[in-house]
Amino acid sequence: MNRKQYITFMAVYLTISVALIVTNSIWQFNQNWILVLIIISVGYFFIRYKITGPLQMFATRFNMMVDYDLDVEGALKMVEDNFENAPTQSIKSMFMIYLGMALYYNARYRESVNTFNQINLAKVNHLYHVLIFAFTAYSAYEEGDDEAFNIALDRLDQVKNRVSKKYLSFATGYIEILNAMKNMKEDPETYREVIERNFSREDGYISTKLVYNYRMALYYRTVDNVEEMDKCFAKCIANGKGHHTAIQAKKQFQGTCNVEDFVFSEPSTEPEEVDIVEEPKQIGDIEEVERIEEIETIGEPTEDDITRE
Repeated sequence: MNRKQYITFMAVYLTISVALIVTNSIWQFNQNWILVLIIISVGYFFIRYKITGPLQMFATRFNMMVDYDLDVEGALKMVEDNFENAPTQSIKSMFMIYLGMALYYNARYRESVNTFNQINLAKVNHLYHVLIFAFTAYSAYEEGDDEAFNIALDRLDQVKNRVSKKYLSFATGYIEILNAMKNMKEDPETYREVIERNFSREDGYISTKLVYNYRMALYYRTVDNVEEMDKCFAKCIANGKGHHTAIQAKKQFQGTCNVEDFVFSEPSTEPEEVDIVEEPKQIGDIEEVERIEEIETIGEPTEDDITRE
């Protein structure tokens, strides 16, 4: 549903709702109020479904394009199209999160940071703040922007106290990895342990292997093991297509091995249910948005705060 369709749906919905209320009040058939409320409720939930349903399908498709197909350019184009046609400001904010992640996967790190910084945090719940700050930190790290990295990590540490216990590990997983990245030069072995614990799994997704090898290449670079570093970079280059790990690997590869020798074999397992993209312990298909915007008069929509757990 695009913005024009949304406004049309809401205008029709509100017109019918007001007409039912006024008509029932004039006739004073009190026994009809239950029927009126049922009709209005059905109309509201239908519009809500028309907004959130496609969003969930979009999230699943985005994850598969990024994690399995490695079509990061296609994923970015899909996000841009949906962002431009978002029906409400809340939905637009959700698409902006995916836009920032898509830019990150295309190695457009500065644009990714700028996109995340423009998101109105009031439009999305705290669970998505975790994604925003985590991917801001990842992008800033690749960009070499220590100030932006530290600010994002500090904000991520603060927001973890505002998410439900169900998703606490989701936030702490990011914090653990980002802290290990921050302290890699001082404590490379802890960094290696964290990376292996989070990314060495066989889940059927090529992106998991790419991230693991890219992160491990940075470890080997830190401990001055150029041969092992190049092997990890070669795996990213040979299999990564346009994924940011392959782009970064090409810049740092020293040529001590043959890239063609490191093409991945076919995955031995079917992909697990995708968690949301690249890094560990992430949310599955996008959940209901925190707020659904409604209009009180025919024209631009205004917010009606409908919160959920």
